Amino acid sequence: MKKTFIGITPSFSNISGRFFLNEEYVKAIKKAGGIPVIIPYLKNDIEEIVSRINGVLLSGGGDVLPKFFKEEPELTKLTLPERDVFEIKLIRECFKRKIPVFGICRGCQVMNVAMGGSLIQDIKGKIEHYQSAPANEPTHTIIIEKGSILYEVFKKEKIMVNSFHHQAIKKVGKNLFVSAKAKDGIIEAIESKEHPFFLGVQFHIEYLTQNNKRFLNLFKFFISKAKEI
Repeated sequence: MKKTFIGITPSFSNISGRFFLNEEYVKAIKKAGGIPVIIPYLKNDIEEIVSRINGVLLSGGGDVLPKFFKEEPELTKLTLPERDVFEIKLIRECFKRKIPVFGICRGCQVMNVAMGGSLIQDIKGKIEHYQSAPANEPTHTIIIEKGSILYEVFKKEKIMVNSFHHQAIKKVGKNLFVSAKAKDGIIEAIESKEHPFFLGVQFHIEYLTQNNKRFLNLFKFFISKAKEI
């Protein structure tokens, strides 16, 4: 049986000179039936990378540098331009080739930027979007749009999710639509009807798969689309 290889983009520390990735991403892909492969920021090898994988998972991490969405920096934290350049090029190549892309937290934000959208550099809402509760504990509600991948998987208009972010989507990128929002209006998910699976979620779903199989179902749906490549 053909293996389904999912490239995962890691974070990077300029201090230690090391790539790193929380193991929950790897565990979720493995549980869902995929083979996780961590990919470094090789911006000149993107076409070759994309030709050898079945899908891409964009992990969480620091902020996207505001120059990539044509704004001056305000309250950005832990930016890494090399990662931004690599992921933006990777996303655009995957979109062009119809390779499934799943973005989580920062991953959702950089997907939006890659498609010409912008970000709120520091959110101030009524809902706590950087929770103090454990990562595997859902803390606030999101409202899901019917007709979206999220609705197809969860079969519900409202679910509880976790939250660890201080930025969020502002202007939605080209060929994208909002598939979920928090009750304070913060965008919690984006998708594209021009692509078989191009989905970004603001919440850290990889932690939620630990105690709830329905969250793992979204990874399984992602893998099912990647298997078709």
